[in-house]
Amino acid sequence: MKIAIVEDDINMRKSLSLALKSAGFEVVEFRNAVDALKKLDDSIDVIVSDITMPKMDGIEFVKELGGKYEVIMITGNATLNKAIEALRLGVKDFLTKPFEIEDLISAIKRQAKVKEKTKGKKVSIKPKFIAVDENTKKVLEMAKKVAPTTASVMLLGESGVGKEEFAKFIHENSGRSGKFIAVNMSAIPENLIESELFGYEKGAFTDATQSKPGLFELAEGGTLFLDEIGEMPYHLQAKLLRVLQEKEFYRLGGTKPKKLDVRIISATNQNIEEMIKNNKFREDLYYRLNTIPIKIPPLRERKNDILPIAENVLKNVLKEYGLEKKEFDESAKEKLLQYEWPGNIRELINVVQRAAILSEGDKITKNDIYF
Repeated sequence: MKIAIVEDDINMRKSLSLALKSAGFEVVEFRNAVDALKKLDDSIDVIVSDITMPKMDGIEFVKELGGKYEVIMITGNATLNKAIEALRLGVKDFLTKPFEIEDLISAIKRQAKVKEKTKGKKVSIKPKFIAVDENTKKVLEMAKKVAPTTASVMLLGESGVGKEEFAKFIHENSGRSGKFIAVNMSAIPENLIESELFGYEKGAFTDATQSKPGLFELAEGGTLFLDEIGEMPYHLQAKLLRVLQEKEFYRLGGTKPKKLDVRIISATNQNIEEMIKNNKFREDLYYRLNTIPIKIPPLRERKNDILPIAENVLKNVLKEYGLEKKEFDESAKEKLLQYEWPGNIRELINVVQRAAILSEGDKITKNDIYF
């Protein structure tokens, strides 16, 4: 098995390399993510990467990898927030410094086993919206009241709490006949955001060989969900505000305005009011988007949702991967309930997916649950 180590600290890199070679692994080393991206190939089975590195940090590195490799992240307590962000990108294993080499070897073996069992399968597990806990039900009632209106909604909450599924719930209860379209602002390169949102006409720029509608047009009569709205570049916020006020927009290179009938739902895990003070977000746009703010509680504050969500995810994983029927035993349920879930539902999905794949027999025990 071939392991790539991406670590800027030479002492840490060499120590890991020697230990893994002694354990029988083939190892290649990279001092930063930029070098790794240039030289990684299909022979690599698992990547072990630090999060805090010069030139490109571990989060950007995982984004660039695009899900092609199984990745184990090495993190310190100071970078916990980045570790949680990595969960959104599909990273399933973390090791907090300092750690035992045996823990790294166990993580590598888990990742290799997952890779083998899921070879050739790209599965995206999205659980249905579940509201069993009273805290979730209260928020859901507010969403039901808002849904039939045209008011802009801003969903607030930590990363991974299920803001997209919540936005979809509002759309499905709105009575609008158009599509629900979701876009993550942090996932679009800054120079492409404007053309993605508003579209462009043929000849608008060098590569515009034909006209293309933007997401606003595609969502006509429906709902456009702008996730991570805090990531929108400041210079484009004025254009978005104008569009929302005038109810019309222009494609890039266009001369004729297009009328707009789109419900906007935005979401963020950032402190927008703090961003306004630091001139990173327009106050007038914030109030336009924030007509109805809805705060979604983190998973640790809605404990009664944990097992229903986990069981729904398990059912989906078994179906998508063609696995035999399995269920959580009492020890596994207890372990799931006791955990604080810093990565919220995204982390729960990763944990359950891995447990379903790695467990033997028809019972998932506490020993199959890895955080």
